[in-house]
Amino acid sequence: MKKCKFCNSNLEKKINTFNFKLLKSNGIFYHCLKCKIFINFKISKEKIYTKNIKNLNVSNKNFLYYLKSIFFLIFYLRIKPFFPFNKNIILDFGSGSGELTNLLGFFNNKTFATDFEFNRYNYSKKIKFIKSKNLFNKNNNNKFDMIIMRHVLEHILDFERLINKLKKLLKKKSGTIVIEVPNYDSIWNKILRGNWPGYFYPYHHYVFSEKFLKKQLIKNGLKLIKINKAEPPIFGAFFYSIGLSRNLSRLLSVICYPIQILVSKITFKSEALILFVKND
Repeated sequence: MKKCKFCNSNLEKKINTFNFKLLKSNGIFYHCLKCKIFINFKISKEKIYTKNIKNLNVSNKNFLYYLKSIFFLIFYLRIKPFFPFNKNIILDFGSGSGELTNLLGFFNNKTFATDFEFNRYNYSKKIKFIKSKNLFNKNNNNKFDMIIMRHVLEHILDFERLINKLKKLLKKKSGTIVIEVPNYDSIWNKILRGNWPGYFYPYHHYVFSEKFLKKQLIKNGLKLIKINKAEPPIFGAFFYSIGLSRNLSRLLSVICYPIQILVSKITFKSEALILFVKND
C-alpha cells in the first residue's frame, strides 16, 4: 500500500489519468485526503522533457504564439504590483517557449531565462540565458528581485529542495518568488476527472492544494504575502486527450475559454493558484 511522503498516511484512493506522453489512459495519481494533495510516484527513466534539436533552430511564432502572449500580458499585469522596483532583475524559471519571458524582458532591463533547453529563435535578443544546471553553480553570482515559476513546481519531484535553492538566489530585502500551479480544488478536476489537464501525467508529480502549499512554504522558511486565483486555458489539452488533433483542440480551447471562466467564477473554484512569497 502506498503511503503519503508528507504525512505517512495510507493512500488507498487511486485516480486513473490520461498519459500525455503515450496518449492513452494508463496514468495513476494517488490522493492524500489528509494533506489535500494528489501524487504521481512514477519516476520516468527517460528524458521526457528533451525536444527534437531540429525544432530548436526555427521560429515557432505562429498565431497561437501571439494569442498566448496576450494571455501572458494579463498574467504580467497581475504580478506587476509585486515588483519591488521600477527596474528589476527577473528570472523566469522554466521559461518554456518564451512568451512570458519576452514580455518580462520588454518591461524590464534585466530578464534571465532558465530551462533544460531553449528555442532561442523564439526569444527576444534582450533575454539572458542560464542553463538550469548552471543556475545553482557556485560561480553564478546573479541575485534576483523576482523569480517566476509559472506551472513549474508541480513538475519537480523534490520541490522542497528546489525552493530552498531558489531562496538563496533572491535579493535578501526585496526578493519575491511567484508560483503558479494547478488548483487541487478546481471544479474542472471534478468534471473532467482523469482527463483533467491539471494531472498532465507523467510530467506532473503533484496537484497542490492551497492548504498544502501554505504549510510547506512556511515550513521551508518562506513568508506568504498573497494568494491570487488564475484561470489558464485547459480545454486544448482536454480535447487532445480525447483524440482530437492539436490544431482543432487549440481552436476549441479558445472557443470554450469563456465557458471555463464562467463555471469557475460561479463555483468559486479557480483552475490555478498564484502565490507570492518572500524569505521569512
